[in-house]
Amino acid sequence: MVVEFPLHFMRQGERGRVVGIRWREEDVERRLVEMGFEKGVAFEVVEFDEEHGITVRLEDRELTLVPWLAPVIYATEDPVE
Repeated sequence: MVVEFPLHFMRQGERGRVVGIRWREEDVERRLVEMGFEKGVAFEVVEFDEEHGITVRLEDRELTLVPWLAPVIYATEDPVE
């Protein structure tokens, strides 16, 4: 059974995989996909700050998301290999 949850439930050092974006406006969803948040992409939470945002590492780059955006990105845990 795969458990899906919003990205803002994760904490620093945790790894996950993107399972989808849940937002009604296509522009926001399209922009997140352009940034690398595509289904199946692995990521690691580098820093979590409820006030300033969440920084994630996607492949070879780090991105910081504003706090209100993290809840629309859904993920599943990705066990450490």
